[in-house]
Amino acid sequence: MINIINMKTRLTISIFSLFIFLAACNEQTPKGLVLNPLISTDTTYVINTIEAAQTKKVLIEELTGVRCPNCPQGTTMLNSFINQNPDRIIVAAIHSGFLTEPLQNSIYDFRNADADALRLSFPDGDPPKPSAAFDRMKIEGGANDGKYFVVKGAGSDWQNALTSRLSKQTPVNIHLNSNYNVTDNKVNIHVKLHFTDVVNEKLALTLYILENGKVDVQDSSSYELHDYEFNHVLVKSITAPVGEPILDTLSSIEKGRVLEKYTSFEPLIIGTNAWNIDKCMIVAIVHKTGTSKEVIHVEEVPLK
Repeated sequence: MINIINMKTRLTISIFSLFIFLAACNEQTPKGLVLNPLISTDTTYVINTIEAAQTKKVLIEELTGVRCPNCPQGTTMLNSFINQNPDRIIVAAIHSGFLTEPLQNSIYDFRNADADALRLSFPDGDPPKPSAAFDRMKIEGGANDGKYFVVKGAGSDWQNALTSRLSKQTPVNIHLNSNYNVTDNKVNIHVKLHFTDVVNEKLALTLYILENGKVDVQDSSSYELHDYEFNHVLVKSITAPVGEPILDTLSSIEKGRVLEKYTSFEPLIIGTNAWNIDKCMIVAIVHKTGTSKEVIHVEEVPLK
Protein backbone atom coordinates (compact mmCIF):
# COMPACT_ATOMS: atom_id res chain seq x y z
CA MET A 1 0.00 0.00 0.00
CA ILE A 2 2.81 2.42 0.90
CA ASN A 3 4.56 1.75 -2.43
CA ILE A 4 1.34 2.39 -4.34
CA ILE A 5 0.78 5.69 -2.50
CA ASN A 6 4.37 6.75 -3.12
CA MET A 7 4.05 5.87 -6.80
CA LYS A 8 0.85 7.95 -7.07
CA THR A 9 2.52 10.83 -5.26
CA ARG A 10 5.56 10.72 -7.57
CA LEU A 11 3.29 10.51 -10.61
CA THR A 12 1.27 13.54 -9.45
CA ILE A 13 4.44 15.55 -8.82
CA SER A 14 5.85 14.56 -12.20
CA ILE A 15 2.72 15.61 -14.06
CA PHE A 16 2.60 18.89 -12.16
CA SER A 17 6.30 19.53 -12.88
CA LEU A 18 5.75 18.81 -16.58
CA PHE A 19 2.83 21.28 -16.63
CA ILE A 20 4.96 24.00 -15.02
CA PHE A 21 7.81 23.32 -17.49
CA LEU A 22 5.51 23.54 -20.50
CA ALA A 23 3.87 26.70 -19.19
CA ALA A 24 7.27 28.31 -18.66
CA CYS A 25 8.33 27.44 -22.22
CA ASN A 26 5.20 29.00 -23.70
CA GLU A 27 6.04 32.70 -24.04
CA GLN A 28 2.69 33.73 -25.49
CA THR A 29 -0.33 33.09 -23.29
CA PRO A 30 -3.23 32.01 -25.54
CA LYS A 31 -5.69 34.78 -26.37
CA GLY A 32 -8.70 34.61 -24.08
CA LEU A 33 -7.09 32.35 -21.46
CA VAL A 34 -9.19 32.40 -18.30
CA LEU A 35 -7.07 33.35 -15.31
CA ASN A 36 -9.27 32.05 -12.52
CA PRO A 37 -8.78 33.47 -9.03
CA LEU A 38 -6.57 31.24 -6.93
CA ILE A 39 -8.56 32.09 -3.83
CA SER A 40 -11.98 33.68 -3.44
CA THR A 41 -13.76 33.92 -0.10
CA ASP A 42 -16.76 35.97 1.05
CA THR A 43 -18.08 36.91 4.45
CA THR A 44 -21.13 38.99 5.40
CA TYR A 45 -22.48 40.54 8.57
CA VAL A 46 -24.64 43.45 9.80
CA ILE A 47 -23.42 46.37 11.91
CA ASN A 48 -25.38 49.06 13.74
CA THR A 49 -23.18 52.00 12.73
CA ILE A 50 -24.13 53.13 9.22
CA GLU A 51 -21.40 54.86 7.23
CA ALA A 52 -22.06 58.17 5.51
CA ALA A 53 -22.87 57.52 1.87
CA GLN A 54 -20.02 57.97 -0.57
CA THR A 55 -20.34 60.27 -3.57
CA LYS A 56 -21.40 58.13 -6.51
CA LYS A 57 -18.91 57.60 -9.31
CA VAL A 58 -19.94 57.07 -12.94
CA LEU A 59 -18.68 54.19 -15.10
CA ILE A 60 -18.19 54.96 -18.78
CA GLU A 61 -17.50 51.90 -20.93
CA GLU A 62 -16.18 53.04 -24.30
CA LEU A 63 -16.23 50.87 -27.42
CA THR A 64 -13.10 51.81 -29.34
CA GLY A 65 -10.56 50.37 -31.78
CA VAL A 66 -7.15 50.94 -33.35
CA ARG A 67 -8.70 51.08 -36.84
CA CYS A 68 -11.35 53.62 -35.82
CA PRO A 69 -10.33 57.04 -37.24
CA ASN A 70 -12.79 58.96 -35.04
CA CYS A 71 -11.92 57.20 -31.80
CA PRO A 72 -9.10 59.56 -30.75
CA GLN A 73 -11.69 62.36 -30.76
CA GLY A 74 -13.93 60.28 -28.51
CA THR A 75 -11.06 59.62 -26.12
CA THR A 76 -10.27 63.34 -26.01
CA MET A 77 -13.87 64.07 -25.00
CA LEU A 78 -13.83 61.42 -22.27
CA ASN A 79 -10.56 62.83 -20.93
CA SER A 80 -12.17 66.24 -20.74
CA PHE A 81 -15.04 64.72 -18.73
CA ILE A 82 -12.52 63.23 -16.30
CA ASN A 83 -10.69 66.55 -15.92
CA GLN A 84 -13.92 68.48 -15.41
CA ASN A 85 -15.24 66.00 -12.82
CA PRO A 86 -12.25 64.91 -10.72
CA ASP A 87 -12.68 61.60 -8.87
CA ARG A 88 -16.19 61.14 -10.27
CA ILE A 89 -15.62 59.20 -13.50
CA ILE A 90 -14.03 55.83 -14.29
CA VAL A 91 -13.50 54.93 -17.95
CA ALA A 92 -12.98 51.43 -19.36
CA ALA A 93 -11.87 51.14 -22.99
CA ILE A 94 -13.42 48.05 -24.60
CA HIS A 95 -11.59 46.84 -27.73
CA SER A 96 -14.13 44.46 -29.25
CA GLY A 97 -15.92 44.03 -32.55
CA PHE A 98 -15.19 45.70 -35.86
CA LEU A 99 -12.32 48.20 -36.29
CA THR A 100 -10.29 46.52 -33.53
CA GLU A 101 -8.01 44.23 -35.53
CA PRO A 102 -4.37 45.33 -35.08
CA LEU A 103 -2.84 47.39 -37.87
CA GLN A 104 0.00 45.91 -39.90
CA ASN A 105 2.58 47.73 -37.78
CA SER A 106 0.79 47.36 -34.41
CA ILE A 107 2.78 46.02 -31.47
CA TYR A 108 -0.17 44.97 -29.33
CA ASP A 109 -3.51 43.26 -29.78
CA PHE A 110 -5.95 44.88 -27.35
CA ARG A 111 -8.73 42.42 -28.12
CA ASN A 112 -9.58 39.67 -25.62
CA ALA A 113 -12.35 37.21 -24.82
CA ASP A 114 -13.60 39.20 -21.81
CA ALA A 115 -14.04 42.36 -23.89
CA ASP A 116 -16.04 40.33 -26.41
CA ALA A 117 -18.17 38.72 -23.70
CA LEU A 118 -18.94 42.10 -22.15
CA ARG A 119 -20.00 43.65 -25.47
CA LEU A 120 -22.14 40.65 -26.35
CA SER A 121 -23.91 40.82 -22.98
CA PHE A 122 -25.68 43.94 -24.29
CA PRO A 123 -28.37 43.68 -26.99
CA ASP A 124 -26.81 46.47 -29.08
CA GLY A 125 -24.87 44.13 -31.36
CA ASP A 126 -21.70 45.78 -32.71
CA PRO A 127 -22.39 49.53 -32.46
CA PRO A 128 -20.51 52.17 -34.46
CA LYS A 129 -17.31 53.42 -32.85
CA PRO A 130 -16.70 55.42 -30.82
CA SER A 131 -19.71 54.77 -28.63
CA ALA A 132 -20.07 54.61 -24.87
CA ALA A 133 -22.35 53.24 -22.17
CA PHE A 134 -22.94 55.49 -19.17
CA ASP A 135 -23.55 53.40 -16.04
CA ARG A 136 -25.10 50.82 -18.41
CA MET A 137 -28.30 52.83 -18.61
CA LYS A 138 -30.61 52.37 -21.59
CA ILE A 139 -31.13 55.59 -23.51
CA GLU A 140 -34.67 56.87 -23.89
CA GLY A 141 -35.52 59.07 -26.86
CA GLY A 142 -33.41 60.54 -29.65
CA ALA A 143 -31.23 58.75 -32.17
CA ASN A 144 -29.96 56.30 -29.52
CA ASP A 145 -33.38 55.34 -28.17
CA GLY A 146 -33.38 51.86 -26.65
CA LYS A 147 -29.59 51.55 -26.83
CA TYR A 148 -27.03 51.20 -24.07
CA PHE A 149 -24.08 52.42 -26.13
CA VAL A 150 -24.43 56.05 -27.17
CA VAL A 151 -22.77 56.85 -30.50
CA LYS A 152 -20.65 59.98 -30.33
CA GLY A 153 -22.08 62.47 -32.82
CA ALA A 154 -22.08 66.15 -33.46
CA GLY A 155 -24.59 66.75 -30.68
CA SER A 156 -24.26 66.57 -26.92
CA ASP A 157 -25.50 63.00 -26.35
CA TRP A 158 -22.45 61.98 -24.33
CA GLN A 159 -22.57 65.10 -22.19
CA ASN A 160 -26.29 64.69 -21.53
CA ALA A 161 -25.90 61.03 -20.58
CA LEU A 162 -23.07 61.87 -18.18
CA THR A 163 -24.89 64.81 -16.58
CA SER A 164 -27.91 62.68 -15.74
CA ARG A 165 -25.72 60.10 -13.98
CA LEU A 166 -23.60 62.57 -12.00
CA SER A 167 -26.72 63.66 -10.11
CA LYS A 168 -27.46 60.15 -8.80
CA GLN A 169 -26.77 58.82 -5.30
CA THR A 170 -25.58 55.36 -4.33
CA PRO A 171 -26.89 53.03 -1.60
CA VAL A 172 -23.58 51.19 -1.23
CA ASN A 173 -20.06 52.24 -0.26
CA ILE A 174 -17.16 50.47 -1.96
CA HIS A 175 -13.89 50.05 -0.09
CA LEU A 176 -11.30 48.57 -2.45
CA ASN A 177 -7.71 47.54 -1.76
CA SER A 178 -5.16 45.73 -3.92
CA ASN A 179 -1.54 44.72 -3.51
CA TYR A 180 0.94 42.74 -5.58
CA ASN A 181 3.33 40.15 -4.11
CA VAL A 182 6.23 39.96 -6.54
CA THR A 183 7.70 36.90 -4.82
CA ASP A 184 4.86 34.56 -5.76
CA ASN A 185 3.34 36.76 -8.51
CA LYS A 186 -0.02 37.17 -6.81
CA VAL A 187 -2.43 40.07 -6.71
CA ASN A 188 -4.50 40.16 -3.52
CA ILE A 189 -7.76 42.10 -3.65
CA HIS A 190 -10.06 43.03 -0.78
CA VAL A 191 -13.49 44.46 -1.58
CA LYS A 192 -15.76 45.63 1.24
CA LEU A 193 -19.31 46.67 0.37
CA HIS A 194 -21.17 48.62 3.07
CA PHE A 195 -24.85 49.22 2.35
CA THR A 196 -26.01 52.62 3.55
CA ASP A 197 -29.59 52.16 2.36
CA VAL A 198 -32.02 49.33 1.66
CA VAL A 199 -31.69 47.60 -1.73
CA ASN A 200 -34.57 45.46 -3.00
CA GLU A 201 -33.07 44.49 -6.36
CA LYS A 202 -30.61 41.77 -7.30
CA LEU A 203 -27.03 42.98 -7.59
CA ALA A 204 -23.73 41.69 -8.92
CA LEU A 205 -20.06 42.58 -8.52
CA THR A 206 -17.70 42.78 -11.48
CA LEU A 207 -13.93 43.19 -11.09
CA TYR A 208 -11.92 44.53 -14.04
CA ILE A 209 -8.24 44.97 -14.73
CA LEU A 210 -7.49 48.07 -16.79
CA GLU A 211 -4.08 49.00 -18.16
CA ASN A 212 -2.73 52.48 -18.89
CA GLY A 213 0.21 53.78 -20.87
CA LYS A 214 0.34 51.35 -23.82
CA VAL A 215 2.02 53.24 -26.70
CA ASP A 216 1.23 51.94 -30.18
CA VAL A 217 -0.10 52.92 -33.59
CA GLN A 218 -3.67 54.24 -33.96
CA ASP A 219 -5.62 55.20 -37.05
CA SER A 220 -6.93 58.76 -37.02
CA SER A 221 -9.06 60.94 -39.27
CA SER A 222 -6.12 61.93 -41.50
CA TYR A 223 -3.12 59.69 -40.78
CA GLU A 224 -1.75 57.02 -38.47
CA LEU A 225 -0.60 58.12 -35.03
CA HIS A 226 2.54 56.13 -34.25
CA ASP A 227 3.04 57.18 -30.65
CA TYR A 228 -0.57 57.09 -29.49
CA GLU A 229 -1.09 56.33 -25.80
CA PHE A 230 -3.85 53.85 -25.01
CA ASN A 231 -5.31 54.11 -21.51
CA HIS A 232 -8.04 52.38 -19.48
CA VAL A 233 -7.73 49.29 -21.69
CA LEU A 234 -9.79 46.36 -20.40
CA VAL A 235 -7.27 43.50 -20.33
CA LYS A 236 -9.08 41.07 -18.04
CA SER A 237 -12.24 40.55 -16.01
CA ILE A 238 -11.34 38.82 -12.75
CA THR A 239 -14.94 37.83 -12.16
CA ALA A 240 -17.21 36.71 -14.97
CA PRO A 241 -17.56 39.70 -17.34
CA VAL A 242 -21.25 39.95 -16.40
CA GLY A 243 -20.41 39.83 -12.69
CA GLU A 244 -20.94 37.55 -9.70
CA PRO A 245 -24.16 37.69 -7.62
CA ILE A 246 -24.11 39.74 -4.43
CA LEU A 247 -26.04 38.26 -1.47
CA ASP A 248 -28.48 36.63 -3.88
CA THR A 249 -30.02 34.48 -1.14
CA LEU A 250 -31.46 37.60 0.51
CA SER A 251 -34.81 39.00 -0.63
CA SER A 252 -33.52 42.49 0.21
CA ILE A 253 -30.31 43.97 1.54
CA GLU A 254 -30.74 46.01 4.72
CA LYS A 255 -28.88 49.10 5.92
CA GLY A 256 -25.69 48.18 7.70
CA ARG A 257 -25.17 44.96 5.76
CA VAL A 258 -21.48 44.44 4.92
CA LEU A 259 -20.03 42.03 2.38
CA GLU A 260 -16.29 41.41 2.30
CA LYS A 261 -14.65 39.59 -0.59
CA TYR A 262 -11.04 38.42 -0.75
CA THR A 263 -9.65 37.36 -4.12
CA SER A 264 -6.14 36.39 -5.21
CA PHE A 265 -4.95 35.66 -8.75
CA GLU A 266 -1.83 35.55 -10.90
CA PRO A 267 -1.45 38.43 -13.37
CA LEU A 268 -0.16 37.96 -16.91
CA ILE A 269 3.51 39.02 -16.81
CA ILE A 270 4.97 37.08 -19.77
CA GLY A 271 4.30 37.14 -23.49
CA THR A 272 3.67 39.82 -26.09
CA ASN A 273 0.53 41.12 -24.36
CA ALA A 274 1.92 40.93 -20.81
CA TRP A 275 0.58 43.58 -18.44
CA ASN A 276 2.68 46.38 -17.02
CA ILE A 277 1.82 45.82 -13.36
CA ASP A 278 2.87 49.38 -12.46
CA LYS A 279 0.23 50.82 -14.81
CA CYS A 280 -2.71 48.54 -14.10
CA MET A 281 -5.85 49.45 -12.18
CA ILE A 282 -8.40 47.28 -10.38
CA VAL A 283 -12.02 48.36 -10.88
CA ALA A 284 -14.95 47.18 -8.73
CA ILE A 285 -18.44 47.65 -10.20
CA VAL A 286 -21.71 47.09 -8.32
CA HIS A 287 -24.61 46.81 -10.75
CA LYS A 288 -28.14 45.48 -11.11
CA THR A 289 -28.85 42.14 -12.76
CA GLY A 290 -32.57 42.21 -13.51
CA THR A 291 -34.26 44.00 -16.38
CA SER A 292 -31.97 46.93 -15.59
CA LYS A 293 -28.17 46.75 -15.92
CA GLU A 294 -27.69 49.99 -13.99
CA VAL A 295 -24.34 50.57 -12.29
CA ILE A 296 -25.07 51.91 -8.83
CA HIS A 297 -21.44 52.55 -7.86
CA VAL A 298 -17.87 51.96 -9.07
CA GLU A 299 -14.40 52.34 -7.61
CA GLU A 300 -10.83 51.86 -8.81
CA VAL A 301 -7.38 51.60 -7.22
CA PRO A 302 -3.88 50.85 -8.53
CA LEU A 303 -3.16 47.14 -8.83
CA LYS A 304 -0.07 47.52 -6.62
